[in-house]
Amino acid sequence: MHGRTGRRKSSVSQLFVAVLALTMALPASAADGLELKPRPLARKGVVELRRNVEIPRVVVKFHEGTRVRLRGEQLVALSETRGARELGQLSQRGLTGSSVAADMATVASLVAADPHARGLGRMFTADEKLLDTRKFATETLSGQEVADLNLYFEVPIRPGTTFQQVRDLVEKLDALPSVETAYAEPAAEPAAVNWPNFLTPMLLKAGPNLQGEQGYLGAAPTGIDAHYAWTVAGGSGANVKVVDVEGGWRTTHEDMPGLFHQGGTQFNDLSWRNHGTAVLGEIVGVANGFGVTGIAHAARAGYEAIGAQSAASAIANAAVAAGAGGVVLIELHRLGPPNSTPCTCNFGQCDYIAMEYWQAEFDAIVQATLNGVVVVEAAGNGSSNLDDAAYNNAFNRDVRDSGAIVVAAGSSQGRAPMCWTNYGSRPDVHGWGENVVTLGYGDRFNGGSENTYYTATFSGTSSASPIITGAAASLQGALQARGRFPLSPLALRDVLSSTGSAQAPDARRIGPRPNLRAALNRLGIF
Repeated sequence: MHGRTGRRKSSVSQLFVAVLALTMALPASAADGLELKPRPLARKGVVELRRNVEIPRVVVKFHEGTRVRLRGEQLVALSETRGARELGQLSQRGLTGSSVAADMATVASLVAADPHARGLGRMFTADEKLLDTRKFATETLSGQEVADLNLYFEVPIRPGTTFQQVRDLVEKLDALPSVETAYAEPAAEPAAVNWPNFLTPMLLKAGPNLQGEQGYLGAAPTGIDAHYAWTVAGGSGANVKVVDVEGGWRTTHEDMPGLFHQGGTQFNDLSWRNHGTAVLGEIVGVANGFGVTGIAHAARAGYEAIGAQSAASAIANAAVAAGAGGVVLIELHRLGPPNSTPCTCNFGQCDYIAMEYWQAEFDAIVQATLNGVVVVEAAGNGSSNLDDAAYNNAFNRDVRDSGAIVVAAGSSQGRAPMCWTNYGSRPDVHGWGENVVTLGYGDRFNGGSENTYYTATFSGTSSASPIITGAAASLQGALQARGRFPLSPLALRDVLSSTGSAQAPDARRIGPRPNLRAALNRLGIF
């Protein structure tokens, strides 16, 4: 059934743009006539973290319908713009205009009184009106209620502050009736094993062609058969936009293509740059006869950096840049609550989990996937069973489904779960979690500067997820080359998982490894 229609990707983009333009001038009450599938509420109650983990941000989200906004440094409620649907949402939760106002005042006083807090700001950096408009456009196109991202606010926390020191603030904020959820947010990190990686660059004289060492390009079941995909029109990802979400890249690397989108602020840090450069090398390394060749080397690549914005905001901005049929890659994970799964290796990342556990990232991903943007997300390197009771069904697709493709990590040769990979019912597929040859670091080759660094040891769900991103771009490109409609995020997720090479027998489920030949053939492309 996938891709039988002759419509092109452009028709979807044009439809969304038309709806977006139509709704720019519409008030909130314009949504009143829509029949929408309800959005599940966020979890209430404090998420318990390690007492000594550093917390850079506390997140506060008000209930749908409150229309709370920030004007200067003051919270206000746009009560005069509430439509019938929003008034009904307030009534359903026993809220009134006066009770919302009282809760806003309490939030302000709690933040002002806390010695660790540094004020209050918007969580999502996009223009307020644009976020309002995208919410309505998404609901119009999908028939599903989505979160109002303007209702998210962040409380920046002073450096060095621990969870124990902000727990009382979080508990008081979360208890307010007008607040849907409040939680402490640990820092996001790249999902690379033993982060940060400090490898000694090897200085060699001649620039090598390393494509023969990129085993993940080869035939299934060891590789994903990118070589076969390149033999079909569009199979190298032509006309597909891919946006990487993390913290740094070496954009001047000799094997890096020109980037169509450079959003956000990078961290000025070699470890972050090596990581992002390695990621893009797997996907779009230039096919130029030296260095590496990316799985989807004809795709258009970009980045959205988290150096001066939340990861959730970066995801939302990246989705706009990628557009319908494009791919957003989330190359981050974050420390989650303690769970019952033993951690026997990679101890520095025990309990690190996929970003969609946190509500702001989840809501940003949902909006992206409902707009036709494929989201690929690292499962994380925390040695954790994502079905553990500690996560309160956050990874149970029967309870909530972001629409993302969650990627675990397997051994390069045997497709067995890596010791440290997260696993369970939520991961859809897996990629190589070790021995990945790509750009960056310089342990495989170093021509004298970062611009000529190559590695043979990139690892983690960080190395696995770009492989799946490249596979996704390859399929979308092949469909577009035939004038066919790109797969929806859910359809693409299904094709990759249902046609992949099964993992090695193991109680830890990580899903299959994609097989592009089988996936393309399933789509009628030979």
